[in-house]
Amino acid sequence: MPGMGQAVIPVVILEMIPVVIPVVTPVVILLMMPVSYPRSHRAISASQPRAMPAILDSDDKLFLINGMMQRYARTGDAIEGLRWALPRVLERLSAEAGSLFLVDEMKVTLECVVCCGPVDVTGLRLPAGDGLVGRAFSTGSAELVADVRKDSAHDSHVDASSGFHTISTATVPVMIGTQRFGAIQAINRLEPAGAVSFQPADLALLETLATSLALAIANVELTRNVVSDSLLARDLEQARQAQDALMPDDDPAGHIAGMVIPARNLSGDFFDHMEINGRIAFCQGDVSGKGIAASLMMARTVALFRQLARQGLDCPQIVNHMNAELIDAGSDRFVSLIIGWLDPTSGNVQILNCGHGPAVFCPSHEPHVMFPAQTIPLGIKPFDLGDLRPIELTLGDGYLYLATDGITEAKWRERELGVNGFAALATNVPGRNAAEKLHRIMDQFEQGNLTTHDDATLLVLAGQPCASIA
Repeated sequence: MPGMGQAVIPVVILEMIPVVIPVVTPVVILLMMPVSYPRSHRAISASQPRAMPAILDSDDKLFLINGMMQRYARTGDAIEGLRWALPRVLERLSAEAGSLFLVDEMKVTLECVVCCGPVDVTGLRLPAGDGLVGRAFSTGSAELVADVRKDSAHDSHVDASSGFHTISTATVPVMIGTQRFGAIQAINRLEPAGAVSFQPADLALLETLATSLALAIANVELTRNVVSDSLLARDLEQARQAQDALMPDDDPAGHIAGMVIPARNLSGDFFDHMEINGRIAFCQGDVSGKGIAASLMMARTVALFRQLARQGLDCPQIVNHMNAELIDAGSDRFVSLIIGWLDPTSGNVQILNCGHGPAVFCPSHEPHVMFPAQTIPLGIKPFDLGDLRPIELTLGDGYLYLATDGITEAKWRERELGVNGFAALATNVPGRNAAEKLHRIMDQFEQGNLTTHDDATLLVLAGQPCASIA
């Protein structure tokens, strides 16, 4: 499988990674050899502590992800969590059947490795571009098909040979970034009145499951590769490159841009941002410590942020959920973090600072303003939700800067820059949007004007960005 024979980054490791990684069977065995799985997965054991509700909220998605994570931590098998989760997802979707297909090393064939439903097609192999599963895998796009008879991509031969009658499908690729591992498909949404089509909300749930599985598979490969000391240096370099590649690109509209300059191969600093229903959710933070352990905690934190922000939760809710999950993980590390929402139309920003360095707001014609931490870092002790009070401001034609201490403690001509020095630098560098401001500041490290022995990370927000300077 392309990429699966190489080290895969800690940043992709996510929700499903335990703090101590178990040594696992090489993932090639999982992906290329026929595997025997239980023949029926439709029934849910009465001993299960919690059933999936009719409507899945953010807590229940975390329940699903954590259940997969726990089984992966216990067994070291990235597929084991899916064997537990897929029946629950299918029950939630009222789906008659479902399956997971993984691609082989040459990216030529998709093989069914987990199957739930009245007909067991485990071991079925399909050309990677054939059928509805192959189309989702090859295009990297999730899709709903209300009536497979009207879609020429549907492979009716599988139905004919198995005796199963496919009516409607929801299919999503199992992928992280551009790396594709396979696809998950739910078949035939059933209601008391008969068969109906899957809905976009059903597709979103399958995407949550697929993303979690992709991250777990990537983690298996990371574990296998780092066991070998002779490959460690190469693996770390590949991990660094992949970590860089997974950081979000600058916002093309110029509202937000970020960058990490790691002190070593792997960084404990991070930033993330994504557009959700017309707003931009963002975070920027720093994990205590350095190296692989810090990068794993970073990956878990980013994954939690993405999952919760996609629910449209406000800053206190996101922070409270993230803190609870990190405490439950039992790590001795903590995470300083600034989280927020930006409305690009109005320039309004809401931020919550959890033990991080001050956010710096630089209006165009007024002195800069600092917003210090409002509470302690994540992962130390539970929060009182009522004490989490976000700051609200309007950027106008100014800029908001979120910097880790690798920047504010950097040396400028042998003297520590400091927060005030950073604010002066940010105010004076030219730039008409977030990306230009960001790159002109971070270029000071490349030019040798700024030096640091720590990870240096900066996230810049602009209220009213202009066109890029040619």
